[in-house]
Amino acid sequence: MAKSKAAARPQARPHRRPADSEHITRLFVVGGVIAVILIATGVIAFGWYQTQIKPLSKTVLQVGSIKYSLGHLERRMKFQKAQTSYYDQQQTAPLLPDDTIFQLEVEAKLLQGASELNISITDEEFAKEIKSNGNVAEDAKADVYAAAFKQQVTESGLKQSEFEQMVRAGLLQTKVFDYFTYIAAPNEPQVRANYLTADSQEMAQAALTRIQAGEDFKTVADEVAGEQANGVLDWTPRGGSSFLPQQIEDFLFDTAQAGQVSDPQAIGSVYYVTQLLEKDPNRALDDEGRQRVAQRELSNWLDGLKLSTTQHFSDEDRNRAFDAVY
Repeated sequence: MAKSKAAARPQARPHRRPADSEHITRLFVVGGVIAVILIATGVIAFGWYQTQIKPLSKTVLQVGSIKYSLGHLERRMKFQKAQTSYYDQQQTAPLLPDDTIFQLEVEAKLLQGASELNISITDEEFAKEIKSNGNVAEDAKADVYAAAFKQQVTESGLKQSEFEQMVRAGLLQTKVFDYFTYIAAPNEPQVRANYLTADSQEMAQAALTRIQAGEDFKTVADEVAGEQANGVLDWTPRGGSSFLPQQIEDFLFDTAQAGQVSDPQAIGSVYYVTQLLEKDPNRALDDEGRQRVAQRELSNWLDGLKLSTTQHFSDEDRNRAFDAVY
């Protein structure tokens, strides 16, 4: 008799136990902590971006079509400070932000205005400057030049475009200065003068009283103002002095007679007393005089360029830029 096959019996499924409520609670707690951490991290990152990163993109200076960001200004300030010990002094360090803004403005005007004088910088002249600064031979191979250029950009702390802009502007400034030196007139009105500065009107008036009584100007100046605050202005054309304000020059060129001493003249918080020694309405310019005239004409030309200039450089920006460097 045939064996009967046992009927197949379905296997029982494993019994799923109820989820542990404590385990689920822990998962929610851990998930909540992670969520809080992620949110807090996001808030901190957003705050960091808003206060530290985003302001760097703010335009603090625009000259014509050229814009300078706060980040660019900070990088350039660091570069400027590294070039000279002038800004290492406590009294001169605060001048760095505004001096750098001024330098960037000059460079922007040169880059956009030099073409009016038919002056430009070729790629060959740019490359020659890079090679000269890097002590690279004129006939160096391209890879040697590229390495020198990259090193100079890195050492400057600037972006490549910022570095190129700075170098080209410097080359243009030299060419424009040479142009105005070349076209300078051979003769100009010039003066010689004594001058002193004092910190108060009382000090300046005391010095003037002694000079008018017949005492030697330099002797009085040394005693009242100190050797660093007085001197003799040798023959110089109008606008040729880098340290006498226009108001003082106007007295010397337009008003004073030989030997005349000015009343104390307040320029800001400084008081000047000036004595005209000699005036020559048509004196030949020496080499130094021609350079002074060239610098004067260069400055006048820059001021006369029809380029709109806008600054958005607040005290907060100034303080931030200063702190980034010091």
